[in-house]
Amino acid sequence: MLRRFSKKRNSSQSSEYSNSKSESKKLLNKFLDFITSSIWSIPIASFIEQQSIVFDRQQMEIEVYEQIHKEYSSLIDTLIECFCEDVSTSTENLTEALKLLDQKNLSLRQRVSIREIFIYRK
Repeated sequence: MLRRFSKKRNSSQSSEYSNSKSESKKLLNKFLDFITSSIWSIPIASFIEQQSIVFDRQQMEIEVYEQIHKEYSSLIDTLIECFCEDVSTSTENLTEALKLLDQKNLSLRQRVSIREIFIYRK
C-alpha cells in the first residue's frame, strides 16, 4: 500500500515538473519570437539612432554615457515587462525559463539577443 502511494506521489511530482518544464519551453519560444520581432527591434534601433550622436564626439563624457546606459536598461526592462504582461507571466518566470535555455539549439541572432538582455538587466 505504501509503495503504491509512494509511486503515485512520485509520478505526480514528475508530471508537475514536466508540465512546468513544458510551460517554460512555451514561454521561452514566445520570448525568442518576441526578441526577433519588430516590436523588440524598432524601439531599440530608434533609441540607438537617437543617442548615437553623443558617441560621434571626441569628448569622453562619462556621465552622459552612464545616463544613456540607464535609459537603455530602462527601455529593455520596459519591453520585457510588456512582454510578460502580454503573455500573463512574471519576470521571475521568464528568468527561470531563460536559465533552462540550451543555447546550442539557438541561432546566432537569438544568442546575441539573449546575451544583450542579460548584460543590460544587471
